[in-house]
Order: sequence, then C-alpha cells, then structure tokens
Amino acid sequence: MSNWDLMMPGMGLTAIGLAGVTISYAGIAHTFIDGMHALTGLTMFIGLIFLGAGILDGGVSTSNRAKATTLVVLAISLSFGAAALIFNSITSIPTFIGVMLIITVPAIVMAYVSMKMPQYAKPVGLIFVIATGAAISAYVGFGLYGPSQYLVPPPEEVEEEKVAAPTAPITSISILKGSAVQGAPDYEPDMATVPAGNNIEWTNDDDVTHTVTSSVDAGATFDSGIMNGGAKYLLDTSKLQPGTYEYICIVHPWMTASFVYGGEAPAVPTIEISILKDSAIQGNPDYDPDTVQVTKGDAIVWTNNDPTMHTVTHAGDAPKFDSSIINAGETFKLDTSTLELGKYDYLCIVHPWMTASFDLVDSSGERLAEGATATDPNSVPPEEVPAEIPVEETPIEEIPVVPAETPVEEVPVEETPVEVAVAPAELVTVDMAAGTASNTECGDECFVPSTAHVTVGGTVTWKNSDTAAHTATEMESKFDSSIVMSGAEYSYTFEEAGTFDYYCIVHPWMKGKVIVG
Repeated sequence: MSNWDLMMPGMGLTAIGLAGVTISYAGIAHTFIDGMHALTGLTMFIGLIFLGAGILDGGVSTSNRAKATTLVVLAISLSFGAAALIFNSITSIPTFIGVMLIITVPAIVMAYVSMKMPQYAKPVGLIFVIATGAAISAYVGFGLYGPSQYLVPPPEEVEEEKVAAPTAPITSISILKGSAVQGAPDYEPDMATVPAGNNIEWTNDDDVTHTVTSSVDAGATFDSGIMNGGAKYLLDTSKLQPGTYEYICIVHPWMTASFVYGGEAPAVPTIEISILKDSAIQGNPDYDPDTVQVTKGDAIVWTNNDPTMHTVTHAGDAPKFDSSIINAGETFKLDTSTLELGKYDYLCIVHPWMTASFDLVDSSGERLAEGATATDPNSVPPEEVPAEIPVEETPIEEIPVVPAETPVEEVPVEETPVEVAVAPAELVTVDMAAGTASNTECGDECFVPSTAHVTVGGTVTWKNSDTAAHTATEMESKFDSSIVMSGAEYSYTFEEAGTFDYYCIVHPWMKGKVIVG
C-alpha cells in the first residue's frame, strides 16, 4: 500500500513547485526572477521525491486511491505545463521540458522494472546509460561538425553604416545654457530663417536634457528625442514645405521657438529698456523707459546697466514672466507673442521698490479696456484724487535770543569706554535692519547685532525686516543663505569655534560677524 504520510506533502510540494516554475518562466513575476527559478524548481523536485517514495512504499499500489492520486498529479502537471507553453516569454522552455522528460522517463521505467522484474534492473539501467551517452555524443558531434552545425552560431554579418556626406548647407541653432529655467532665453536664434535646401542642426549647449519637437502635431513632423548636454540633432528639411514651423522642448514646455523654411522671416521689432545705474538705491530712477507701449509679437530686451544684480518679474498673482537674476551687463529678452493684451506691471524682487510697466497692444494699437491689467481685465483704476491745495503758511516772527553776558566755559570730560563682555548664547537672532538696502553708511546697524556671540553647536537666525531681499554670506563661503526675501529668515548651526565674517552679496556694504566660542 502507498504511504499517505509521504504522498500528501509530496503532492503539495510538487504542485507548488510546478506552479512557481510556470509563473517564473512565463515572465509573470519579474522580482528576483533567477531566485524564483531555483527555489520553485527545487521545491518541485523535493515534492516529486516525497511523492515517489510515498507511492512506491511497499510496492507499486494498484488501489483506487493511488490511481486517483496519480491522475490528480498528472492533471496538475499537464495543466501547468500547457500554461507554461502558451504564456511563456522565455525561449528556454522547450529545453527545460526536454531535460525534465530525459530525467522522468528513465526514472519511471527503472522504478517499475526494479519492483516488478528486479532481475532486469541492471540490464535496463545499462541500456539507458548507453543510450543517453550515445544521444549526447551524436548531438554534440553532429552539432559541431555536421553539415548544419546548429550548435555553432552563424557569424553575424555587420553591415557598415553608410554615412552620407552632408552635401546640404546647415543652419545652426543653439539650445542655450540655463534655458531650463523658466523665463530664461532658450533657443538662439529664437526665430530662425532657413533658406530652401538647408538642413537645420540644433546643439544642446545646456547641462540638462532637452528636445526639439514640432508643437503643432506633437512631434509628427520632427522630433529629436532626448538630447543630453552637448548632443546634436540634424533635421533633413527635404520633406518640409515652405512655411513657419513652431517647436518646443517637451521636457521644459515653456521653451518655445520657430523657424521659417524657404523664405525670409519678418524682422521682429525690439523694445530696449535699461535698468539704470544706482537703481538699487531706493528713490532713484530705475527702469528707462518706466512705461512703454509694446505691440504684441515684439520683443522686449532689458539690459542691466547697474553694478548690482536685478530681476524683471511680473507682479501678477500668477507671474507670466520672470528673468531670474540678471547680473551687471547681462540682458533678458521677452517674447510677447505668447502674452495676452493688457497692462503688465513688473518689479525687481531683489529691490521691490523698483517698479515699471508696459502696455501690450495689437497691431491697431488697441488693448483691453482703459485701465485694465493683464491679470484682471475688468479692473478699472480708481478715480484720480486731485492734488491737495497748498495752504499758505503764516510765518512766525522769530524773537532774537540775547546771549548771557558772561558765558560759562564748558570743560570737556573724557569718557573712558567700558568693554562689556558678551556671554555666548545657544540661540541668537540677527535682524537684517529696515532701510539698509539704500543706506550705504549703515555700518554696525546693517545687521543687528553686528557681532553675534554663539556657543559651539549654537544656531544663528537671520530675519529680514527690510523691504528688499538680502543674503548672509560668509567671506569664505562657510555658509550662505542665498536670497532671503522680505519677512523670511535663514538659520545656520555653528559646529566649530572661530570668528566668521559675513556680508550681503546684494548690498556688500552690509557686514557682520559671528564669534563662536
């Protein structure tokens, strides 16, 4: 009789192992795929050992239960085997099945012969061994040296790529460095003129990835794919019809440009606006012109003629443009073709008292309702308040003061400064004082206190009480707050003792010191 204590776990392990092997080789489970192959295959073989030992314990059982068990095992094996053949995505499945059959068939025959005809066990086993050796020898021999040589992969014929020599002239366009920042210049030229017959080559001069993708049809006309820093994309224009083609970077969709193929592009008028020298000082003239009318489609170029950094930032709730930091001598170009008609107020976020505006109108000179802005077309400016009528002041007659007959000579008293030792604290707050952006002589009152004493491991917090943006930057870059906007703050923890001098890089006359000890 069969041993059910062995057969039951054998059936379970076999079924689980076979299911795991099928799932693994079918490509359904991709996590630790090699480990699943090994583990499920081992589980299946262990289950077969238990199952075989249970069935053959005490001889081959012919009971109905043994027959039913055999049919269940065969059903599981065939169902999962069929699933493996149908759903598999791995070409080694036929080889795996062949190896299993090579092991299974001789094992079944040898087990049966050993139980029923033990006197033939050795001859039958010897026959299997000789047959297996002959089959392997024939397979390897004919595979390596036979006429087909199916074990030897045929040599791959590598076709040399024929690179056609560029015969057409090339129009070059640059993807500018820093163009990934929204509002920064992106393509140069932004509107290119490509003569008929010229190809176009874009070069990514930025450090990040970009694309050149036709925007009307989402890349159907041309698409560079991902261009890493330094990569180039050459567009064959032989299939293009004369006309204007707009394109974008799908990684940074605010980067837009166009080219005119087969014709002359209309010159884009440019409005020049100057950021005036010393405009960082509150009350000084800042932008020139301060207000200007611009036709939609024209370009506006701001040039920073001040030694201090500035920005050109739309003052709306959802800014339509932002130049980011414009250093001395640099420019910022704005394409107005994507903006709506209306009035646009802008400012410098580093020096927020610097404000100006431009009116965007159409070619007929019309824009939104008088007084409306681009952020609120329905807004109407309040009625102008008439200037106050000056009140004539009546001068007060001054009464002359008669000096005393005998002046008393004052003897100056020399004051001896008293040094007060300041104990270092764990938490210190430094105030970026109001008005320091325009007060170049604030001295020790730019940062209050100008000398902060803090313990090792203590923290200093700088709070910006000014209306302008500031920084707290150590002279040797041990710490740097970057831009601290009005009302914001920056904290730094000092882990080592020493004296640290710092300043504001936007307003370099603002200086302070931190003593850590």
